[in-house]
Amino acid sequence: MNNTIKLSLLSLLSLSSLLSLPANAAHVRETMTLAKGWNAVYLESTPTNAACADFFAGAPVARVASYHSDAYSSTRQIADDGTEIAQKPLSYYVWVRGDEDASTMTSLAGGRVYLIYTTANWEKSFLGVPAAPRQTWRATSGETGFMNLAGVSAAPDVSVAAKAYFGEGPFGGASGDVYQIGGTNSAAPSFLPLGLASGRKVRGGMAYAFTATRDGDWPGAIGFSGPASVAFDTGDFASVTLKNFGTTNHTFRMTVVASADGRERLRPGVLKRGVKDERGDETWTDADVGASWEVSLAADALSTQKFALDRTKAAAGETCAAVLQIEELGGTRMRVRIPVTADETPADEAPFPVGLWAGYVQMEAVSSLTNDTPSAAAGTLKMNILVHVAEDGTPKLLQRVAAGLDAEGRLRLFRELSSAKAACENPRRLSTVMMSVDEPAVEAAAHTTFGDQLQFAWTVDANARDNPFRHAWHPDHDGKTADYSGPVVSGDDLANYMNPVKPELWSVTNTLCLSWHKLNNPTEDADFEHNPEETTAGYATWTVGGLLSNGPIKSMGVFFLKRIADVGTVEE
Repeated sequence: MNNTIKLSLLSLLSLSSLLSLPANAAHVRETMTLAKGWNAVYLESTPTNAACADFFAGAPVARVASYHSDAYSSTRQIADDGTEIAQKPLSYYVWVRGDEDASTMTSLAGGRVYLIYTTANWEKSFLGVPAAPRQTWRATSGETGFMNLAGVSAAPDVSVAAKAYFGEGPFGGASGDVYQIGGTNSAAPSFLPLGLASGRKVRGGMAYAFTATRDGDWPGAIGFSGPASVAFDTGDFASVTLKNFGTTNHTFRMTVVASADGRERLRPGVLKRGVKDERGDETWTDADVGASWEVSLAADALSTQKFALDRTKAAAGETCAAVLQIEELGGTRMRVRIPVTADETPADEAPFPVGLWAGYVQMEAVSSLTNDTPSAAAGTLKMNILVHVAEDGTPKLLQRVAAGLDAEGRLRLFRELSSAKAACENPRRLSTVMMSVDEPAVEAAAHTTFGDQLQFAWTVDANARDNPFRHAWHPDHDGKTADYSGPVVSGDDLANYMNPVKPELWSVTNTLCLSWHKLNNPTEDADFEHNPEETTAGYATWTVGGLLSNGPIKSMGVFFLKRIADVGTVEE
C-alpha cells in the first residue's frame, strides 16, 4: 500500500476510535481460609464485594491490615512553603470492625498481602477479578521492627520449599531470613523463624515476613513489563509482556481458562494468539478455553504475547471474558492469573466484511503480440485499489473516496471531497490512478461477491479527460484529418486500424477480476474468512482492450486488501 495513503488512513482510523469504556471483568474463584488468631494471607483477586464491611459481614474477623510494600518508594513531601520535609511512610492500612475513626482502609484489592485477626476459624469462597503480585522490597538493616511481607502466588494446595520460591529474589537472597506469621495475641502477631535455606515449606495463598539486603522490586519468578492484563477496548488487538524475574532459565506454561462467572464466556474462535512460523512470519491461531502453550525465558528475558479478537464469532450482548493462567514449571511452582477482557462491540459497527477496503493489485504476467496467454513479465506492475462493500453486500471499485469525522465524531465516507468538506472538518481524499477520473465508482458484475470472486468493468471514454491518447500538444482533437480537409474515421472499431487515416482518439476498456479461489480456479473452494487483521488476498486478472489491433492485453497477478473503515455507505 502506498505509504502516504496508508498514513492518512491510519490517522483517520485513530480519529474515529470511540472512547474506551471500562473493560468487562473476568473472574476466578478463590477461597480465604482463616485459623483462629493472626493470619497472613495473599489475595490473588479483588473480590466482587470488596468492601470490608460486606466481605467480612457475619465473620469472626475483628481487624484487617493491608500491607503496602511500595509505601517506602515515596518518603518525601513538599510543605506549603516549598521546602521538602521527611514523612514517615504508611506501610499498613487497617480496617477495624465497628470503628470507622480508627479504620484507614475500606476495601480489599487483589495482588496484596493482608494480616487478619479472627476470633474463630472461618472460611469463605468468593468470586474475584485476578491481579498479578505487586512486591517492592526494602532493606531491613537499621530498620527496627520492620520486615517485608510477601505472598506466595501459587495454587492453595501447593507447598513449595521457601528457598525454591524466594531464593532467586535479588533483594532477600538465599541468606535472608523468613518468618511464618501467626499467634493468638490480639495486640500483635508473632513471627516464627523458618530459615530460607532450611528446606521449610511455604504454601500458596499464604504470606510470610522477610529480611532484605537492599531495596528493589521483585514479584517472584513471574513478572510483567507493563500492564498485567489482556484488555481489548473497542479495538481487536492486545498484548501482555511476560518477564522472567528469576536468576536462572524458567519455562512458563500459559493456559486460557474459562471465567468462574458463568455469565462471562469465551466462545470458540473468538480469541486468537499470534504465533511465529519457521520464517518468523506471524500467523493467528485459536486460543480457545483450554488452549495451552509454553515459553522458555532466560533470566531477565521478555516475551510479548500478542492476542486478537474475531468479534464475528462472539454473541451479541454476551460478555466476552476469560483468564490467562501462567505457571512456572520448575521448582517455584508460581502461578499468576490475569484477566482477558473485551468491551462489547459497538452497536453501530458494521458487520464483516462491510466497509472500505484498501490495498493493491500486483500484475506479474502479461500477454504479448504473438501470444495472448500471459507469461512471466520482466517486472511487476503494482497499483493501489479501493473496494467498498455496502451494507447489502454490494461491492464497488472506487477511483476515489473522501473520509472525515462529522460534528458527532462519526467517520463518514463521501464520493467527492466537496461533499465531505460540507459535513466534516478536515476531510481527506483517497484516490487511485488505475481508473478514469470520470468514473468514480464501478459496481461489481451480477453474481459476483466479495470473498468469492469479483468482476469490475469500466471504459475510459474516447473523450475522457484522462484518455491515454489525448495529450497536451495535440491541436484540438477536432476529428479532422491532418490537412483539416475532412473528419477522421470514428474510433472503437478495430477495422479502422486498416484505414489510411486512423482515429484520433480511442476508448479503452478494462475488466478487473479478483478471485479468492486457489490458483484462480473457480472449481476450488474460495479461501476467505475473517482474520484479526481484517486482511485478505487472492488472484487478479486485468484485461485491457483498445490498445492493440489484434486483441486485448491480458495480465495476471495477485491482490491484497485490508479493511480500513467499517462504514457501510458512501454518500454522494
